Amino acid sequence: MARRLRFNGTGSGGTGCPSVHEDVDSREVIVHGPPLADPDDVAQLQHLSEGEVAVVVPRELLVDWTPKDTTRKASIIDLDEFENLFRTFEHTAWRLETRSRYASDEATETYGQFIETGAARWDHAVPYERFLAGLTAGE
Repeated sequence: MARRLRFNGTGSGGTGCPSVHEDVDSREVIVHGPPLADPDDVAQLQHLSEGEVAVVVPRELLVDWTPKDTTRKASIIDLDEFENLFRTFEHTAWRLETRSRYASDEATETYGQFIETGAARWDHAVPYERFLAGLTAGE
């Protein structure tokens, strides 16, 4: 039985390629565009199986026209539950930071102190700050 496809959009202007479609039953996304044909480029792809074809599409096409997941909901926890995560952890893990900086930190007094002197003074008036200081005291 043929899929029931819905046309979501294109980033091409008048030619209709590349484009995004969605299977209305399975919610799978179908993207078509010009094939990635250069053998040196194809050789760099990971997990490209026999019978699969890589296509080249602008990033904006995916951002603008692929469906946004509306079935998953964020799990919001309160501050006590968040703090408890620090109290009960058993393992640490390395995490790759993908942002070069967090601009919100730059507005704080302690950030200014650190930039000016290389150190920041914490008065630990907030119980959460005292708690974190206790966790990192041995480092």
